[in-house]
Amino acid sequence: MLFLSFFTGWRMAHRVIVDECQRLGGFFVRRGEFHCISTLQMWLMHESPHQRIYVAGPMSGLPDMNYTAFHEAAARLRAKGWHVENPAENPDPHVDASCHWTAYMRMGVSQLMTCHAIYLLPGWQQSKGASLEYLIAQRLGLQIMQHHQQEDVLQEWLGELVDAAPSMRPAAIAAISTQGVA
Repeated sequence: MLFLSFFTGWRMAHRVIVDECQRLGGFFVRRGEFHCISTLQMWLMHESPHQRIYVAGPMSGLPDMNYTAFHEAAARLRAKGWHVENPAENPDPHVDASCHWTAYMRMGVSQLMTCHAIYLLPGWQQSKGASLEYLIAQRLGLQIMQHHQQEDVLQEWLGELVDAAPSMRPAAIAAISTQGVA
């Protein structure tokens, strides 16, 4: 009976420690083993077969937390061969509402630390979380990519302009013709 109570107490204490470490972002647990996040981060940086990139941008106060923009950026980057760390794919931290933002930021910064680059969505400058992630990435020397400066995005926008041009062309030609007559 003594052994059973000791074993049950140990298992409960272990579960509490595991939950707390995961909540604080300091450790992760696999098969009962604790692993330091910094060791994991170094392994991911050097052993990852693909370049790792973190998507950052505004979330708070936007419809659906701006997840659509995050998912579209992640799909674009994955198509280019990046391993994407997308905070919009993170699980709910299951914490008190007063520290919800903080818990998400802890997860995000831990992910950012495993990456080679950061991809900034439009409006990131107005987001306190994305601005913090940018500052960390900049100080760590990560490659910084802004959505609106990427070649595939520019090509897509150019395509949209060309598609819209035929409908505008007759009006533009008419305007030029009338100006030339006068």
